[in-house]
Amino acid sequence: MKFRVSLLFTTIFMGLNLSIGEAQLKTDFGKRLVQQETESPKATEPELLIDYQVSNVFNDHIEFGLSIDPNTSSLAGREDPQLTGLINRAGVNLQGSLPLGDRFGVKFQYTPQFENYIGENGQLNEFDAMTDLFLTEVSFQPTPDLPVLVLSHQLQRLDRQDDAYDSLQRQMGLRFGKVLEYNLRLQRYDDDVTRREDFLLVGSTSHQGVARLQLGLLKHMLGKLEYSIERESYKDNLNILVLGVAGIKPGESRRDMRQFGSAKLIQIASDHVVLQEEFSLFMNSSNVDFYDFLSAEVAFSGFYKIDPGSWARLRLSRLWVGFDGRHVRNEEGMILEGADKRMDTQFGVNFQLNWKLHERVTLLADYQLIKNDTNEGAAFYDFLNYTNNVASITFQASH
Repeated sequence: MKFRVSLLFTTIFMGLNLSIGEAQLKTDFGKRLVQQETESPKATEPELLIDYQVSNVFNDHIEFGLSIDPNTSSLAGREDPQLTGLINRAGVNLQGSLPLGDRFGVKFQYTPQFENYIGENGQLNEFDAMTDLFLTEVSFQPTPDLPVLVLSHQLQRLDRQDDAYDSLQRQMGLRFGKVLEYNLRLQRYDDDVTRREDFLLVGSTSHQGVARLQLGLLKHMLGKLEYSIERESYKDNLNILVLGVAGIKPGESRRDMRQFGSAKLIQIASDHVVLQEEFSLFMNSSNVDFYDFLSAEVAFSGFYKIDPGSWARLRLSRLWVGFDGRHVRNEEGMILEGADKRMDTQFGVNFQLNWKLHERVTLLADYQLIKNDTNEGAAFYDFLNYTNNVASITFQASH
């Protein structure tokens, strides 16, 4: 029972998306990094690009190992929820564009990827997966002076060896240049009626709106602002354990309202160095108090250009998460009157090296360290004090 509840709380914790402010991998450097974000020039003739990727990832805190159903998983009965393993990935990325006159265009992307998990005496094999992603975009530009209007549709199929994870995600979006964006996302699991141990295996529907603004402050300085609001409704096929811990009434549906805001300041310090400071806030308001929280993150990044096509990046971050609907327990596991609210702090370091080995071959080395601490006093929740190391090597070849 201890393992089951530990897994549940760990899964809920990991499901809060604590690395909200983590920057996406940059594929370019220098002035292109800080230029105004606009739509790519419209293709004037059909184009097809093919990329191949192979990567090896070491992870000593695998999330999928923390969101398992102890009733069916081969990992049931484990006392330590922190799983260590090696993840091998291989995939192909096909991107094509087809112009349809002066105002319309079509783009598509197809990305199949295979994942193989190694570790824990073969017990991680149930997370081996095949992922297929297919994206289609139709663009329309009324005049050359107006931003492009883009209608998109994306399908992503996840098929793991453990059928409990098999799911289909569909997302439909409408984008006005890089300024405004709306997305409708539907997440559905094949096993959509069985009561699972983990709320992450429950389907949901979300509506998201995004607004972005860029400000040219000085000659070598750019500010970026972003705000998004999202409403997500979950299916109600939760099991008794989740209902009891979260305080959800049987048959009640969980509904979350999320707001995210970020501000970034990007500076070109020299021909080889670009600096970025960022601050972000994320608030989750739910009809179930257990899932209410507020997080804040500050981060500093430095980019160094080695030569054309090669660069290095270092990012340092500090994250605070406060849970309004949870209170800390004492060493005996009891919540005393006047107990403090649950608060987690997280320190992160991320180093990336992008090295162009050949005109069409690139090597990416990535290392990430995350150290999480909680103010929970009970030894039962000590698993929330963890250190996560993730190291990966990726080779990418373009055709």
